Amino acid sequence: MKKNLTLFTESYQQQIDMCKIIQVTVEDLPKINELENQLNLNKTKLNFFNQTLLNKNFKFIKLISQKEIIGFLQFSWNKSDCDIISIGVIKKLQKKNYGKKLVEHLKNLNFKNIYAEVSVNNKNAMMFYQRLNFLKIGSRKNYYKKQRSDAILLKLENFISL
Repeated sequence: MKKNLTLFTESYQQQIDMCKIIQVTVEDLPKINELENQLNLNKTKLNFFNQTLLNKNFKFIKLISQKEIIGFLQFSWNKSDCDIISIGVIKKLQKKNYGKKLVEHLKNLNFKNIYAEVSVNNKNAMMFYQRLNFLKIGSRKNYYKKQRSDAILLKLENFISL
């Protein structure tokens, strides 16, 4: 039984490793919007997306498996820090390390700190970031107006080996 589990885990890890991370294009936006809707995330509007293309300190990447978008990550950055604006993975692949792969991509870009903020009501997101060693550094009262909830500010110190 243990051998079968090991083979399954290795096969699954190979699937994750075969995924590609590349920049989102305008043509991808309808698929990204569909994924955002499924995940109850704010929809990225075309106007906003076009503005981000002109901003060198903003990136929007997608996770591709077998030519399908299975996840995405929007982030802004400066010389040393990065802010996760939005991250999502299709529901059937959540909790299977695809989101981790997106965050690992940020870590590999050698930012000193990676920040995120989540609603106190979003328990899945809180667990996701805790598993990746993000620490709570603050909160914002009534930050999410629609949900009437506070935001939790999180930080991951990315210890870069030189």
